[in-house]
Parts: sequence; C-alpha cells; structure tokens
Amino acid sequence: MADIVDLSQEIYHKHPLHHAHPPTVMWTHVTYDEAERILGNALGTDDPPFIYTSKMIQMNDHASTHVDALSHLGRGGATIDEMSFDYFYGPGKAISITKYDGASDAVITVEDMEQACAEAGVDIEEGDILLIDTGHYEETYPDPEYVEDYVGLSAGATEWMVDKGVVNFGVDAPGPDNSNDNTYPVHQVCRDAGLPHMENLKNIDQVVGETFTFSGLPLKLREGSGGPMRAIAVLDE
Repeated sequence: MADIVDLSQEIYHKHPLHHAHPPTVMWTHVTYDEAERILGNALGTDDPPFIYTSKMIQMNDHASTHVDALSHLGRGGATIDEMSFDYFYGPGKAISITKYDGASDAVITVEDMEQACAEAGVDIEEGDILLIDTGHYEETYPDPEYVEDYVGLSAGATEWMVDKGVVNFGVDAPGPDNSNDNTYPVHQVCRDAGLPHMENLKNIDQVVGETFTFSGLPLKLREGSGGPMRAIAVLDE
C-alpha cells in the first residue's frame, strides 16, 4: 500500500479562518439518545436494533483546507464546479521556505523559490502542483497569530510559477499573500494567469523533496467561489 500524507486541516466548530470569511459552525443534530427514542417510538420498543447520530455544518466555501476557484479572483472566472480535475489531481512537488518572523512585510521572492528548489532537489515542470511549506502552520496553529500574521509570496514569485507551468499551488497559511498587504498581489497574478491556489494546508514539510501524486478534489458546489477539499499526497513507491 502506498504511503499517504494528509495535507488537510480539520473542519470543526469555529476553527481558525481568514477574517474575510464567516466562521464555521457545527452542532449535533441528532444524538444517539434522541435516535434511540425516535426509532424506538416508531418500532414500539425501548431497544431499537439500530441507532445513529448526525451533525449540522454551516461553513463558507473557503473554510479550512480549500482551493480558490477562478471566479473568486474576479468576474468571469470559472466557478469550482466548472473547473477541470487537472487542477486538483496530478504530479506534486514540495519545497520549504521558512521566513516567518512575526508582523512584517516579508515576502517570498524568486530567489527564495529557486534556492528552495535547489535545496530540495526539486525541478518544477509544466503541469506540476506545487506546495510551499512556510512553517507558518507548525509555528502558530491554532493560535490567533495563525490568521492574523503570515508571510506571503511576491508577485514575482507567483509569476515565476506561472512561467514554470505550475497548474495549482498551495501554502500552509490562510492565504498566499502577506497578511499585511491588502492589494493582494498574488491573487492579482493568479487572476490574470488563470492560476488557482490552495490555502490552509498542513504537513507540507513531510513531503518536501519527495515525489508524489497530489489529490485534493474540492466539493462540487454549484457556482462555488471556492471548494473545501481533502488534500493528500500519495508518495511514489
């Protein structure tokens, strides 16, 4: 059996989330005791042969580990249900660039990307899905700093990925832009290039330098601007 690394954060009641999105709310809809009473009444017994439990979930389409649909980046872009599986399943590469240093305007540069690739022995090829470990998840999650302050990529580093032919990329932070930059330069480049990106990943450090297949199929939300996903890396044997 192939080794699989879970790259997804949990979805739970009021998990850390970017300030632009409403919180996730979860509650138990039917408890085991309630189901026992419901089914027992229906069957005329105090001991029904089967009981169950279920939960209710209210969440944004950018909750926890997810991908931004092209429609999220600007008018006219494809919604999540319209996007090809090629964005979400394919050859994966991972690099590590740990520049987190608290509140700052630090960004990941082209030079950082090239150095990280060299250190990991990674050659970015057309069609790759690139994961970038910034150390932010390990450093801050689930503290408030996780959503309040994180390093981002420069516009140049994003254009570098576009030139390399990357079809999707992801980070272990609430977004690929520096949290202090409200002009969202990475989102702008992604919009213009038609490049989706994933946010709130974890465990990327476990696959840096490895050869793997990335799988992160988003929920098929009609006209969704994003898609919560279960992202995994299937390591080559």
